[in-house]
Amino acid sequence: MVEISDKFSESLSEYLILTGWIEVPPEEISLKTTLGPISLQYPFMTARMQSVVGTDMAMTAGRNGILTMIPRSLRDKDKQAIIDANNNACLKKGDVELLSNPESIDLNHTVGDAVKLVERTGYSVIPVMDRFSKLDGIYIHDPNHPLIVPPDTDIAKFMHKLSEKPKNKNEIFCLKEPVREDEIKEIFNKSSDMRFIPIIEIINGENILKEIAFLNDFDTNYMGIAIGTRGNWKEEIEKWGPQVDTLTIDSSNACFDNALEILKYAKKKFPEKPFGIGNIIRGVHFEKFADEGADYIIGGMGVGSICKTGSERGNGRGQFTVAKELAEARDKYYENKKRYVSLVLDGSIGNVKDITVALAFADLVMMGNYFNRFYEAAARKFDSNRNPITEEANIKFVESWGEGHPRARLVYMHGINLQDSPEDSQLDLSPSFERYAHSTLSGATVEGVVGLVDYAGRLKPNVERDARYIRTTISNSGAHDLESFRKKVVLEKASGRTLEDMLPHNIKITEDKK
Repeated sequence: MVEISDKFSESLSEYLILTGWIEVPPEEISLKTTLGPISLQYPFMTARMQSVVGTDMAMTAGRNGILTMIPRSLRDKDKQAIIDANNNACLKKGDVELLSNPESIDLNHTVGDAVKLVERTGYSVIPVMDRFSKLDGIYIHDPNHPLIVPPDTDIAKFMHKLSEKPKNKNEIFCLKEPVREDEIKEIFNKSSDMRFIPIIEIINGENILKEIAFLNDFDTNYMGIAIGTRGNWKEEIEKWGPQVDTLTIDSSNACFDNALEILKYAKKKFPEKPFGIGNIIRGVHFEKFADEGADYIIGGMGVGSICKTGSERGNGRGQFTVAKELAEARDKYYENKKRYVSLVLDGSIGNVKDITVALAFADLVMMGNYFNRFYEAAARKFDSNRNPITEEANIKFVESWGEGHPRARLVYMHGINLQDSPEDSQLDLSPSFERYAHSTLSGATVEGVVGLVDYAGRLKPNVERDARYIRTTISNSGAHDLESFRKKVVLEKASGRTLEDMLPHNIKITEDKK
């Protein structure tokens, strides 16, 4: 007899976060999280998607304290290129980063122009040049305490002047070339407040900006990789395991015996590296994989923006219901076994509100659509007429596709731009559809779509802006960090009309600045 679950599949978007008694202001809220030995500045992971993860995404997301996951369904040479680029971008806490040729503005520009540049690039330290390209000062943008002045105010009124011996807070310490990196580190170490140093070169008596030195606050560029569940998975583990910080199974449904074998093999080979299992949607399976040694579990099925698993196959579950059941299983497992297995939610998490609701349950969120919309995404960019384009100013859309679509097989053969000839006429195509438990090409079903997502700009300013909203929500809930948020948060289901009422209404919007 068929069994009918007594639960009701619900979406993250159906819930609101109630207020609590505020303990700390938003700017003091930490979003840092850990995954075993991996320390992240944000509780974010990129989805294991071809259209999302390439060299630019790995370098930029990693530099900003986000975990990048390399898709299973890429060619080995593309995976290696991503790993190599990521390693080159890696910094340790206390390292000095030297930025040459930073984007700047000149003295004819305004505060509004400077803020626009900050919002586009994510950099909050903006050099101000005179008409002869001489460095005249530095504009420093503080998003927690932005200037409350008309946008057409001259930038010269609010920039900081340069000085080798600053006398007040309106002057910036600078160094003259030549200077050694160890000298820069020593200067940073002597001043806990100093986070950057302009380095200038004197040419014909004028200050010419050589580079800006920044002190790095955390270890960067942690990276993981998805491992196949069929064929040569042992070879994959042995090849990629030494080069990444974490490995994970990538399957729409990881509940099969081979997943247990892969888990045990990987943990024996690399016991110090976190190994993840994904995806699952039921608490009973969380406990089973936790017992076998999984370090984190990825939850979600059928709710991704490019996924047809739920609509075509009928497999899946609402992400709120997944989150609640798996979080309960995680907490019960920790209470009984004294081992904490992290929960990662993957799917249907694309905006700040849903991210925050997800974090009421999950240790991290894995996102595809969110990162797919950024300049650094691996996929092609398009203009307003849907023509491929490379000029950043004219980008309106970014291409996206599901790993269960035939496009994934083409990318596996020809690369992300579909231009290379297959290296081997006997190329095994299974990596591009094994995520959906198909053993042959003829047995595969199309469970993803190809489309365009709206372009959102560069990763850094978007993530920093969204993080401010998340911190504010957590602060208003009465919590002071992610762990206390999961303990204190109170969620309430909202009616469809309530959710409509919470959108701007009864007004013709003329300006909507995010």
